[in-house]
Amino acid sequence: MDKKKSVFALIALLITAVIWGLSYSAQAKAMDHLQPLIFVSLRYFAGALLVLIPVLFRLKKTPFQQKIILPGAICGVCLAGGEILQQFGLLYTSAGKAGFLTALYVIMIPVIGMFLKKKSTFRIWSAAVLSVAGSYMLCYTGAVEAISNKGDFLMILCALFFAFQFIAIAKFAPDADTFQFAFIQFLTVAILSGIATVIAGETWSAAGIMGGMMPLLYCGLIAIGLACTIQVGAQKYVHPATASIVLSTASVFAVIWGCLLLGEKYSTLNLLGCAAILAAVVLVQLPEKKA
Repeated sequence: MDKKKSVFALIALLITAVIWGLSYSAQAKAMDHLQPLIFVSLRYFAGALLVLIPVLFRLKKTPFQQKIILPGAICGVCLAGGEILQQFGLLYTSAGKAGFLTALYVIMIPVIGMFLKKKSTFRIWSAAVLSVAGSYMLCYTGAVEAISNKGDFLMILCALFFAFQFIAIAKFAPDADTFQFAFIQFLTVAILSGIATVIAGETWSAAGIMGGMMPLLYCGLIAIGLACTIQVGAQKYVHPATASIVLSTASVFAVIWGCLLLGEKYSTLNLLGCAAILAAVVLVQLPEKKA
């Protein structure tokens, strides 16, 4: 794997994490006007529309690759499953526990990789464990809670879907056009989450959409259309477990943006969690010792 491309890919993933971190604050604002699954559907539809522009402009040089429709849809199903399960899970469990359980995808990726013959090094395993520990400290709210309700199990399933999405991108994206692949993935999520709004009984409202337009545009065009497309391109050159650890810093940037924009307060343990996640990112970049 080209080392220079790997470095640029890691920088791109870190930029993605910064953008995702801000989207948490934007999403909190959007929830004042939009119901959760409607928000998911609309932001992925907006992201798909943005990515469609370069797809159409590049058709002469890069004809549409029909062979990537199924792989892109598979990634979209995994991503949609994670997003939808997360929203339903939040109905039954606390936000803090939900944040930690969702972060388990970081450790699930190297575990799943063992069965798919995509092994992770000891350094990656160590960084993954450190990242999950940091996520626990970051999400800790003052009480140790057991995994005890259906919301918790939905969150674990959510993390599993996100883990498979990372692995699917690593498998399918290297041979695909980045923009076309991202478009199929985003459109799949938009359609599936749109169907989920009907199942959940959410009500579409033009007034709600207009009220949440600004955070919706940020989350749709920037956090999905731009950042998630960067993720697809960058993961061509980075191990999926490494990518997940770098992207886990989104929660750290969410803390920073939350303090700056929403005046949120965090405990010393929460901040130590941020430090642990950042340390995991540094650890995963250290060179392996040669025998």
